[in-house]
Amino acid sequence: MLLVHALAVHRPNCDIVKPVFSGIVYHANYLRFMERGRTNHLRLMGAEQHALFAETEVETPGFVFVVRSMELDFLRPARMDDVLDVVTWPVAVKGASITLAQEVRRGEDLLVKAQVRVAFISEGKAQPISKALRLLLKADVA
Repeated sequence: MLLVHALAVHRPNCDIVKPVFSGIVYHANYLRFMERGRTNHLRLMGAEQHALFAETEVETPGFVFVVRSMELDFLRPARMDDVLDVVTWPVAVKGASITLAQEVRRGEDLLVKAQVRVAFISEGKAQPISKALRLLLKADVA
């Protein structure tokens, strides 16, 4: 299984708990960090995203990926000025969905675990994942 790291840098004075300052990352911000990790996952696998998405658009016009379900386990908080690694890897590629595992880490510390199911949608309905995307994603599944 290949683990791909997408660095999410936590900067001071942003993504902190609001309105009361506590110095810890607000729980909903992990969703943004993981979204960035999923986007970077394709790029870091060596995909030419513009070409890949253009090819997919021809096969399935108007496609989008949407989060269908997400299971999160918050284990430890991240704090202001932490540098976090978002690790993403595919668990399953089936029909119209992809299941990914994700972890948010600070060094060796596991902060958040997630399992995310993403659906491939076109014209308002789930559609089979395009051949180009399926090939790329299956190449990474053990």
